[in-house]
Amino acid sequence: MKKKRLSHRFLCFLLSSILCFAMCACAADKADTSAPLNPQTSAVSEKTSDDTSNSSSQASNITESSVSSKANSSSQTSETSESSVSSKANTSSQTSKQPESSVISKASSSSQTPKTSESTESLQTDVSQTSTNTQSTSTTQQPAETTVTTDTQHTESTEPAPESTQPNTNPDTEEYYESEPDFNPDTIPDRTLPDKEGREKKIVVIDAGHQEYPNFDTEPIAPGSSEMKIKVSGGTTGVATGIPEYELTLTLALKLQPILEERGYEVIQTRTTNDVDISNIERADVANNINADAFIRIHANGSDYSSVNGAMALCQTPYNPYNGHIYSECYSLSEHVLDELVASTGCNKQYIWETDTMCGINWSLVPVTIIEVGYMSNPQEDRLMADSDYQDKICIGIANGIDKFFE
Repeated sequence: MKKKRLSHRFLCFLLSSILCFAMCACAADKADTSAPLNPQTSAVSEKTSDDTSNSSSQASNITESSVSSKANSSSQTSETSESSVSSKANTSSQTSKQPESSVISKASSSSQTPKTSESTESLQTDVSQTSTNTQSTSTTQQPAETTVTTDTQHTESTEPAPESTQPNTNPDTEEYYESEPDFNPDTIPDRTLPDKEGREKKIVVIDAGHQEYPNFDTEPIAPGSSEMKIKVSGGTTGVATGIPEYELTLTLALKLQPILEERGYEVIQTRTTNDVDISNIERADVANNINADAFIRIHANGSDYSSVNGAMALCQTPYNPYNGHIYSECYSLSEHVLDELVASTGCNKQYIWETDTMCGINWSLVPVTIIEVGYMSNPQEDRLMADSDYQDKICIGIANGIDKFFE
């Protein structure tokens, strides 16, 4: 019985040993079978890894080249389109009112950022150059932008009606001429004035500007000048009253005469009716031929702007080649007559216009002034000048100015 048990145990051990050996053999067979496959798998894996690495490297190179190309293209575009970049930068600056650095920041942030550090550095360098070009272009364009802004403000602030304009701005009138007269001293004729000795009274010549019918024939603008000008025009017309200038000036001239005569002056009129034909040279010669002490030319003004109003006076410049030697006397006469006219009427005082383009002034050898008593283009002033009482104030003011001049 005991021997059977031992045999049974031995048999179990033997079977267990055989089973273990068999299992080990099977495991060994499996290991031998899979062992040849591992090198292939490893080789394939390494090849795949190398290919992947090469592909990644190529992709990185392609990406780097593409990024560099894009950056260079952006830089070229910035350099060849400076005005466009400048315009956008200026527009952004005007809209957001930010400094130029914000424009550079926006330009940098709008670029695509590559994943490689080398591409990033290359792109940042190119973008920095582009930003520098943009900043330089913006700085170059800044003065023009400032000029435009200033111009816009100036246009908006300019009022439609200026405070003063040059008298008789219509080139067809006898008082206005576009260019300065020519000057050739060799062609200026010698002219002498009669002697004043034995004269008991000072002589004042009054010229009522214009006439009823203009004379469009021409005459030299100054002694010895080859530049020609129409002899005399019809003048302007009141916008409210319809009164022509030649009627108003004659009315004032005839009212001024008795005032001056009462003050002891001898008065001579260049005309006493409207239906005459007297050129500007002939009017100046009336004063020259008697060596008048003062030559007063009465006119009314006109402007394209109906709001312009006031009185002004005209005389030659000190550089006038024909009668500049009497400039100081003419300016003094103009100043006193203008000041006293403004004081008497209360009208707006404009200024003394010094010009060498007036035929009647250039030909005068005696103290001369043109007094523009008001604007017939201004409805209110036109009605005032048609009023008899206001006309008396004008004449009193002119007479007072003549008195001041001789004092």
